[in-house]
Amino acid sequence: MNNLTPLPDVASKIVSDISLDQVGMANIALPLRINVENGTQTCAANAAIFANVQNGQKGLHMSRMYESLLELSETSLSAATLASCAKHALLQQTEVEATNLSIELKTQLQIKRPALNSNGDGWNRYPVEINANYSHQDGFTLSLGIQVTYSSSCPASAALSRQALSQTFDQTFRDSQSLNHGEITSWLEKNGTLAIPHSQRSIANITVGITDGPLPISELINTCEEALGTPVQTFVKRDDEQEFALRNGANPMFVEDASRRLIQALETQGYSGKLYVSHQESLHGHDAVAQAFFSSEER
Repeated sequence: MNNLTPLPDVASKIVSDISLDQVGMANIALPLRINVENGTQTCAANAAIFANVQNGQKGLHMSRMYESLLELSETSLSAATLASCAKHALLQQTEVEATNLSIELKTQLQIKRPALNSNGDGWNRYPVEINANYSHQDGFTLSLGIQVTYSSSCPASAALSRQALSQTFDQTFRDSQSLNHGEITSWLEKNGTLAIPHSQRSIANITVGITDGPLPISELINTCEEALGTPVQTFVKRDDEQEFALRNGANPMFVEDASRRLIQALETQGYSGKLYVSHQESLHGHDAVAQAFFSSEER
């Protein structure tokens, strides 16, 4: 075969004037190098890249898009590397009159967490989503999304449980003329869990805008976990589990409480964005949810 012979354009006679918002590739395997607290972690990512196609144009250079994405795996991920990749990829699509290009990256970061009391530790995983966009009109924008899983103890359930315990104690010892410390302690050991407040595995999805510099993924995760107080654990022995139970008992919160804690902590750190919080209830078959936009510039 003569390699100099132009390949035929089999779709050249299919004409349309309809513009399309996104044309490109998805489900691309891509390793990413992400900065974490103690160095750089290589993460397997699922990538997508799209450009708009105007005035019935077609024939995006998919291979050029793919080559642009490959550049992201050669250095630590940052706002600068994402901006360079998106701009370079868009400039390679001038034949189809593309004016906007977006990159979507989904991965999981693994961070080692110490046990609450014992000497053990283990790895927790955090889903991460990065969306970068470059357009000739608006320039470069970047958002970073993370997911944090935690435990939440229901305040109403805690109050009802305390009431039930108090009423049972009163009924048991109402006719007692005197009580000593040992009797009370013994009774509580047997009946302290008469009614157990319900807790739920809860999930917070936070998305913030990033302007420049390294991606603050681990910093953002730490800020959220510290605000919530009860992130899920990895390595757990009996004394760790007891400490976790104590934290849940001292830290009851509705979905509104968790959301406001997160917003306050994030705005204090200078972040603006949105959140979606879900408490996956153990009492109900449905979830309690809250969502909100927040901005450090508004307060």
